[in-house]
Amino acid sequence: MDIHKPKPWHTVREFLKEYLIIVVGVLTALAAEAGVQALHERRLSAEARAAVRAEINLNLANMKRREEIEPCIARRLAELADWVARAEANEPAQPPLNIGAPGHPVVYTERWEAATAGGRTSLLSTDEQRGLGRIVEQFKAYQAEKPVEREVWGALNGLQGVRRPSPELLARTREMVGRARLLDLNLQRVLYETKAFANNIGVKGEADLFFGQSYKNLAICQPMGAAAPPGTDMGGVPPPSL
Repeated sequence: MDIHKPKPWHTVREFLKEYLIIVVGVLTALAAEAGVQALHERRLSAEARAAVRAEINLNLANMKRREEIEPCIARRLAELADWVARAEANEPAQPPLNIGAPGHPVVYTERWEAATAGGRTSLLSTDEQRGLGRIVEQFKAYQAEKPVEREVWGALNGLQGVRRPSPELLARTREMVGRARLLDLNLQRVLYETKAFANNIGVKGEADLFFGQSYKNLAICQPMGAAAPPGTDMGGVPPPSL
């Protein structure tokens, strides 16, 4: 096999010719490598974008279901406040037999966290990172409020069947009703801001839900003076069969 040996340079022109060939070869190789890397990063960023947007769409669709029962929440809290006022005034009041609670859909941020941990979100534009990050922060705020709300409504459900509440219980109930109202207002604000931020990136929260039972079937939307259907949890939804 013949091996090309560099020819000795006799003139500056020959030297520049050989130098130009080497430089062009190196630049071509670097450009090709950069092109391959750019295509790879473009694919990774597209995958991360699609995954995170799908997660946001599903979460928002789940959160929007709460809007269906906001009238039920407001009505139940008003009924409980009226029950406390009547009991404090020693007026006749039917004991609450069915209180229920708002639904508690879970939202997820695993796709965002996985994409961030893998460095894929850094491949997105600064504006896109900011837009997606704002929505994820709303999800985290939502998740932080939900366990507290569930605890408060759990305490309120302890009033079911109480006929002669003590003054201490009435005072505690009034406090719980106030906390429940504040939590509901906070969650309404979170949902409003989440919808606004998601709308900015073209996500409407229109994903099909695997568990799509209407919240209007929850116990909280049923009369407070009627006992909840047997075999349901405090939210009025039959427990899943195992």
